[in-house]
Amino acid sequence: MSADTMHAVPVTGRIFITGGTGFVGSNMLKALGDRPVRVLVRNKAKSGITPSATVEVVEGDVTKPETLKGAMDGCEAVIHLVAIIAEEGKRTFDLLIRQATVNVVEEAKRAGVKRFLHMSAMGTRHDPNYGYFEAKWQAEQAVINSGIPWTIYRPSVIFGPGDEFINTLATLVKYAPVIPVVGTGESKFQPVNVREVAQCFLRGLDDPSTAGHIYDIGGGKTYTYKQLLQAIANQLGVKKPMAKVPVGLMKPVVKLSAPLPKSLRPPVTSEQLKMLSIDNCSDNSATSFLIGHPPMRLEDGISYISA
Repeated sequence: MSADTMHAVPVTGRIFITGGTGFVGSNMLKALGDRPVRVLVRNKAKSGITPSATVEVVEGDVTKPETLKGAMDGCEAVIHLVAIIAEEGKRTFDLLIRQATVNVVEEAKRAGVKRFLHMSAMGTRHDPNYGYFEAKWQAEQAVINSGIPWTIYRPSVIFGPGDEFINTLATLVKYAPVIPVVGTGESKFQPVNVREVAQCFLRGLDDPSTAGHIYDIGGGKTYTYKQLLQAIANQLGVKKPMAKVPVGLMKPVVKLSAPLPKSLRPPVTSEQLKMLSIDNCSDNSATSFLIGHPPMRLEDGISYISA
């Protein structure tokens, strides 16, 4: 931990947020309540965020550093959430995760930001064979080497109303004649509720002792992929057989379906197929420590999916 990191203090001033219009970001804004925030959006008119006495909205693009100039002036902290889980055209992991983070960090340094809270991902590692995890690792390095007191969060799969992962699987469970289980079905996940992820960030704002730490953030129960599908089926009241689909069989399907509309593609990307070989859970989850109580289990928080 650097000397700079040791000088973290509770955040009382304005908080700059990237990714505020996304699934996690919109929940983060709710959790922040009346704290003063400035939200970065690419288009104010389409953002859906209403400015108020405590909410400022500014336009900019994390991939274009020139648009960030001055955006963080007067802000005490940054919550950086922007990322993608699938590459599409020029929107690569390297650009939207690594380079975007470098751009945000550089402007935060210029603006004199005192605290930097960064969203990474459970499983992040320095391994070019996994493009997503490698980009996340490189982004973490930019944050760690920033000289700004930082905290990094590595959540497992995040669930809650409006999520993509659980809702996509729910659609599959509802409409597929049998429930397809990609791979062995034994890959492990530790789904965490989006509101509890937001609470972890709030703890980082208020508690200087969290500076200089990388926290794994998992939910109240670990599931195999097959058990996760079963929990969704139970919530929906669906009783269907499951059928294993080898990863090798899915790879060409995913590749060939890439140009199709999202609704017609399989519920996994090529990168996610690779990541199925890595467990997405942690024996060192810090969620209970950060939020002050045991985190929610998946089956206790997915009433938002409907039959």
